[in-house]
Amino acid sequence: MNYIFKGLKPFQKAELLIMMLLVIALPFSWLAAQYFEVALLVCAVLKLVFEQKFKMNEDQLKLKWAYFIFALTWVIYLVGMIYTDNTSVGWAQVSKKLGFLVFPAIFVISDMSYITKNRFKAIANALVLGCILFFFMNLFYAIYDVVFNGAGSERFFDQGLMKLYYVHHSYLSMYAGLGMMFCFMEIFGDGNRKVKIFNGIAYIILVVFTILIRSRAGLICMVLLFILQWIWLTFIMKKKKIGWAMGGVFVLAVAGAIIAFPQSMERITNTISDIKSEHSSDHRLVQFKGYKAVLEENWLWGVGTGDRTEVTQESYKKYKTKIVEKITPKMAAVIDEVIDNQYYEPDYTMRRDMMAKAPKYGVEPDTIGKYLVEYQFIRFAIDNEINAHNMYFDTLISVGIIGVLLLLAYFIVPLVLWIKRKKFDMLYFSFLLMMGFNALFESIFEVQLGIIFFCFFNSLLFYMSFGTKTIKK
Repeated sequence: MNYIFKGLKPFQKAELLIMMLLVIALPFSWLAAQYFEVALLVCAVLKLVFEQKFKMNEDQLKLKWAYFIFALTWVIYLVGMIYTDNTSVGWAQVSKKLGFLVFPAIFVISDMSYITKNRFKAIANALVLGCILFFFMNLFYAIYDVVFNGAGSERFFDQGLMKLYYVHHSYLSMYAGLGMMFCFMEIFGDGNRKVKIFNGIAYIILVVFTILIRSRAGLICMVLLFILQWIWLTFIMKKKKIGWAMGGVFVLAVAGAIIAFPQSMERITNTISDIKSEHSSDHRLVQFKGYKAVLEENWLWGVGTGDRTEVTQESYKKYKTKIVEKITPKMAAVIDEVIDNQYYEPDYTMRRDMMAKAPKYGVEPDTIGKYLVEYQFIRFAIDNEINAHNMYFDTLISVGIIGVLLLLAYFIVPLVLWIKRKKFDMLYFSFLLMMGFNALFESIFEVQLGIIFFCFFNSLLFYMSFGTKTIKK
């Protein structure tokens, strides 16, 4: 570890250490990670004053326009305060999204030329270490519960696994996904045999972790990363024999995971069945029907930074009223009573009972079968103030099409630069693919778990890919 810090000035050492601590802390505590974010900003300013003497890295300054575009994502939420009614919620949103301003600012003012390939690997290894420590901490507690307290197999999956300390599985799968990609690049990189073995073991652990936490988007994204890794090996690196061998391993691994962990695969198969079923649905599809009108009416400027929740709730209630008109208020009251005493999730027994009671209230049983699940999900969305579960739609609702375009700039700018420079960064591309994909199913920039992770690694990977002509080993 000493060689990582060898030859660095005091503030450079502090800055690198804070980066490593930030990514280790991410799976454990977003609050701790946020404190490290503040510490990193303070360190960068002090470094600019006392070590750099206000002299900034010329290579980084050449790309200040890109960092400026990235920072505009925060600015547009500030502008959205002009036409928001709920200012208290609005300012909370502006404060929450400061990472979009802070991290680009850090990577403009702080000379990052000391970040060599090995120092970057140290930061990446810190993320891998943080994920594995979090996994083992919860896994050992789950094993203890099974052995000594008689817990069942469900203790090893999703929220059951994270009984000791819960973090939403979508974000954990993103952390693990980036960690897997880094391990993969190291396995087929220039490292020595010990490094390759270490990363191979870490890769397998992170795959198992992703399977057990059962994020649907995370599982699909892991398969996409498998495919991307195979393409990279086979067609970009021209290692066709290794690529086809790895392709076979990936296929066997996926087949083995389906057999060994059917509980994880059921989340995906059940979702597909629910979407296809005549009497079922997916909660995100129902929510989309609920806020669709808001998108159509406010796509240009949005409703304002602080009004998204309130306006979305009103739209959900209007959609609920339409369903009540179909099933009648009396039947809705009967369903409400069952929901209040049980849970919102669709249940075959509940559907059967409600369809049986329908004639008593002058409703066709098929009408109840058609609208029951939608009623349950829209009730859940209202009672829990659920957002769009889609970052693009949430942004469109809040600050309009300009906000969405600025969000997309995070993905478009690197692609344009890669094409212009004819230089492709597999790790950075994988990161952007993973974040863009997860944003389709989760509002990942509505919580610090997503904001800090994305803004820090986007800034770091952008620098490693474009911020300097040559990165020393």
